[in-house]
Amino acid sequence: MTSDSTAASIRPRSGMASGPIDADSAPRDGIPLRKLFVAATVAAIAVLLLFLLNLSLLYGSFYHQTERAAAIHILLVDYDGGIVGRSLSSAYQHLKSPSFPTLFTQPPSQYPSSDSIIQAVRNRQYWAAVFTSPGASQRLSAALQGGSAATMYNATDALTYVWNEVRFPIMASSVIEDSLAMLVDATRVAYNSINGTQAMATLAQNDSAAVQVYLDPIDAISINVNPMPQGAKVFYNTISMAMPILQQFFFILALNGMSARFRFYAYLSPKTSGTLRAVISVVYTFVGAVCMTGWFWAFRETWPVHGYQFVETWMILWLLMHIYFCLIDAVTAVLPPLAMPFLIVTWIFLNLSATISPFEVKPGFYRWGYASPGYNTYEILTYIWSDGPASELHRALPILFAWWLLGLGCAILAHRRRCRRALSAAGPRSSPKAEDPFHLEEQSSTEMKVSSSDEKCTKAAEEPTSSQLEQQSGKETLEK
Repeated sequence: MTSDSTAASIRPRSGMASGPIDADSAPRDGIPLRKLFVAATVAAIAVLLLFLLNLSLLYGSFYHQTERAAAIHILLVDYDGGIVGRSLSSAYQHLKSPSFPTLFTQPPSQYPSSDSIIQAVRNRQYWAAVFTSPGASQRLSAALQGGSAATMYNATDALTYVWNEVRFPIMASSVIEDSLAMLVDATRVAYNSINGTQAMATLAQNDSAAVQVYLDPIDAISINVNPMPQGAKVFYNTISMAMPILQQFFFILALNGMSARFRFYAYLSPKTSGTLRAVISVVYTFVGAVCMTGWFWAFRETWPVHGYQFVETWMILWLLMHIYFCLIDAVTAVLPPLAMPFLIVTWIFLNLSATISPFEVKPGFYRWGYASPGYNTYEILTYIWSDGPASELHRALPILFAWWLLGLGCAILAHRRRCRRALSAAGPRSSPKAEDPFHLEEQSSTEMKVSSSDEKCTKAAEEPTSSQLEQQSGKETLEK
């Protein structure tokens, strides 16, 4: 009995082979390997093409970038009008090339003081500026003759260059500042070439201070309008512009999953569910923006920023995050889940290619980036951090508000679509208690228990008892 039951327990079910399973033949019988292989190949090619195209877009923004440095405009003002100014102009003519920024010479009457030049750089009329100091040539000529003029002479009083590090910090330090330092060195060489012989004739060779002036006649003072000494500045226009997109994407995935789990759209009115989702979007992006601003400030080191700039940064980042939330929320209602990673990765690379470097040194194809939310947000942030004039935001703010209105409209339409699909899938509502989605599980489990008990009672009522079977057997015997 035991052996029979044991054998019955291990006997193969109907439709299964009784012999040993062939590892090679079983998958072919149960799994369409050809279809699986084709699907995996198509997915692999799609992912490879996704990153190939997006990385090509990003790397293309740096293609031959050094050859477009001439598109960076630098202001030149000659307050001296002597040999130092001529040496500066001669040095620029020697360095002039597509890989060197372009200098625009303006008369002192247009920029009557150094403060007006600094303000021009701060207001982004020019990327940088260089100017000669008034009377620089006279002081240099007097110092070469020795005496107290040579002792008090400071070579850095000859030239001054101004630049703004807050505008694309890596570009500002690696291209603009380096080019200005190269220009100063070339000015010194040009001075020796133009006036070296005459300076030697008037040099007081017995005066060590005069000899030192002759060896180092021209140098410059560097004025960084908005210094950024923190190391984290390299992330401000790169990975920091991708984080808001990723934050909204992952949160919306979780929110959509919870909405489907609790059947919000099927058991709540469109107005109620829409209001709830709008409140969630505002609160989440509000908190996310303050967190992002917080990590800017936590790693600012000695960066001179103030409390009001923290609040302004917070508000702009909230607007950007809410734009992304509305757009991603609308797209998830239309596209299938498999398409979302492709869209999000592409959207990230589009915004990164717009913010990673200035448009002046990019190919003309990338001018579409002027309309991207990431670029305009970064422009506003640099204005906030540099105390720039509000009048310069005439382009960035309207573009952001246009994106916001577009996102709100798309999110409303997407919400209506979700509600219609949920109602059509759920069918008519069974009872008023079903309006509360948090009690759906309890209600369904109770209904299952009641149904199970009813089935047991029905089966028990239909099955005959032992006494009834004996009586029926006796009646059959008497009839025989």
